[in-house]
Amino acid sequence: MGVTQPGAAGSVDERDMKAALIYNFSVYTTWPEDTAKTFHVCTFEDDQDNLNEQLLERKTINGKPVHVTHIRQLDELKNCQVLFVEDTTKAHDRRLFDLVKKYSVLLVDTAQNPTQTGMIQIELVDKRYHFVIHHQAVKEANLMLSSKLLRLAARVY
Repeated sequence: MGVTQPGAAGSVDERDMKAALIYNFSVYTTWPEDTAKTFHVCTFEDDQDNLNEQLLERKTINGKPVHVTHIRQLDELKNCQVLFVEDTTKAHDRRLFDLVKKYSVLLVDTAQNPTQTGMIQIELVDKRYHFVIHHQAVKEANLMLSSKLLRLAARVY
């Protein structure tokens, strides 16, 4: 998954690393049938500076060009395949989680204290990026994760 250590030779910017992780999570996730022509990675407007959008928008996922969308309201989630949330208070909001389940949106956040409401949490431990998967939450959103992704996780609940 290309998880590197910040500060090491050839290290990757934090925003780049989050974009790369989101891309890889997306490649190894299966969504219910989707007829959209674009793959939407969404963030809340106040999280937009925490992710390298240009890096993601040069990619394709499932044969679709990636577009990063900034949302203001939770109802806008219906157009998203992935939601990246930096603000942990939002990431564990019950209404948010109900909607990501309803719309089959993969919720990726950077929670310091993961709870069962998130799906994939990116964490920085000893200057290395790891991620935790809450597999039951992913299944409740009608998503499937590849066994390859599950094996790379630091922890799977």
